[in-house]
Formats: sequence, structure tokens, C-alpha cells
Amino acid sequence: MAAEISLPVYVRVGDTEARWGELTIEASDGAADEQVTRRALAAFLRAAADHLETLAEEVPDAAARG
Repeated sequence: MAAEISLPVYVRVGDTEARWGELTIEASDGAADEQVTRRALAAFLRAAADHLETLAEEVPDAAARG
């Protein structure tokens, strides 16, 4: 029986950490295959990179804010 496993995705830069979303993987017999998990994570990160590259507005520099 297939099940879904949801994994939160966090990114940390220095002392700042942000949750970017959640990765949901179908797991057969309650176990997620490592290769499937890696591919899903790679696709998630590619989509995040595409989003970051095409932002309409420039994000203010967090360091400049204090």
C-alpha cells in the first residue's frame, strides 16, 4: 500500500533559518526510496532557484536592516 511522507524543507544562511516548504513523497510499503527522495528534493530546489531568479522585486538586504 502506498503512503505519503511529508518532509519540511528548511534553509539556513548564517544564523537565519527559513522554512521554504514541504516535500511530499509517495512511499510504497511505508518506506521512501532514497533515489526517489533525492530526485524529489532536487526538483524542489530547482523550482526554488527558478523562483529566486525571477523575483519581480529585489529583496532588501537583511544585513542592512540591522
